[in-house]
Amino acid sequence: MDIFRGIDKVLPHLNYTWKRHKVILSNIANADTPNYKAKDLIVEEDSRGKLKTTREKHISPEGEERYRVIELQRRLVGNDFNNVSLEEEMAKLSQNRIAYETYMRMVRGSIDKLSNVIKEGK
Repeated sequence: MDIFRGIDKVLPHLNYTWKRHKVILSNIANADTPNYKAKDLIVEEDSRGKLKTTREKHISPEGEERYRVIELQRRLVGNDFNNVSLEEEMAKLSQNRIAYETYMRMVRGSIDKLSNVIKEGK
């Protein structure tokens, strides 16, 4: 029985929202930079194909997420050829923050359950 199963399931989502937060903040910081193109973060599928374990002690390839920063193709381009929309970036930042806080509450709930088990098992 894996006592950290709940945390392990949420961890990839938590990592994604943390890294995406950095990308969104970079877009906001470069809103006035000429020729800057807005970026976003996507989860990249493993292109190497499925790996299989042939022995019991092999490390399982599951669970490793890869992320890739992509340039957004927006029609909004100012005189300085910058395509960052502050309104869209602020909306994405709020949405991403809410997702991050939700995942953190889930992790906190798992930790609280473990804490209760430890305290009751004196």
